[in-house]
Amino acid sequence: MRDPIELFEYPKEWIRIRGRIEGKKDVAEKIRSGLYILTPEGWLRRGITTATTASAAICGAVASLYEDVSEVEVSTPVGLKVRVRVRAKDGLCTAKKFAGDHDFDVTNGIEIVAEASESGGGVEFGEGIGVKNGKKAVSASARKQIEENFKRYAELYGFKGKVVVSVPEGRNVAKKTKNSNLGVVSGISLLGSTGFVEPWCEKLVRVKSMIASGYDKVVITTGRSGWRWALENLKGYQPFVFGLYLDKALRSVKGEVIIVGLPALLRKWVGGTNGDLRKAVLKKAMRINENVSDVILLGEKK
Repeated sequence: MRDPIELFEYPKEWIRIRGRIEGKKDVAEKIRSGLYILTPEGWLRRGITTATTASAAICGAVASLYEDVSEVEVSTPVGLKVRVRVRAKDGLCTAKKFAGDHDFDVTNGIEIVAEASESGGGVEFGEGIGVKNGKKAVSASARKQIEENFKRYAELYGFKGKVVVSVPEGRNVAKKTKNSNLGVVSGISLLGSTGFVEPWCEKLVRVKSMIASGYDKVVITTGRSGWRWALENLKGYQPFVFGLYLDKALRSVKGEVIIVGLPALLRKWVGGTNGDLRKAVLKKAMRINENVSDVILLGEKK
């Protein structure tokens, strides 16, 4: 059975054992939802991104103009749909971000508010959402997800007005993030390339390392962009996202390994270098695992 987001195969023994405890149907449904990652002991919970949370608030705001609503269905960039509980009435809706079993997501629990009105049209980003270079800090994938969900609910109910999205505690929570280092001021960013929050913690790294060890050809990536590139360009290899937990992943994988990532992250992993970054990464990686055959730097200037 395959994880629907990262597309790796779960060990059959894990599925068999969990199926005995919870039932095969329930196990399959949890995996297909994308909200759960199977482990030898049970489950790790994925959360939802700020973009998915904002989408839920928007959908709830529109729906509440026409009927009572306590839950909405949100589409995500990976094609999965997730149901999110909301508080909504008369065009005003609040959705709360849930970070799953992520150990250090400072936006966990933050509330995103959407208010629908008959005037204007489309989605506007208001107070508590950060600004970078004069533009609201909403990533391209997040904006697309939000607009697609707004359009879907607007068409469903025949709504022709606008929705304003805000984050009441955005300015305060942003102080706990690295937004200021990235040039983002006055609030949090709306982000999310998959719509789901990976539950980064020691257990996740251990579990993914165990799964990766079962493959003959593995691509270890620093993030989702590297994962997508590897999936499209390195046929026959199974990509895994490990962030900066490369050491633990490299110690576990037994087959051939290729590392794919953004230069800034890999430079951080090697501790900085003024020389050839690819060679530095390859050298450090091969000290840990001699089966590393290549390092590919994404977006590197030739």
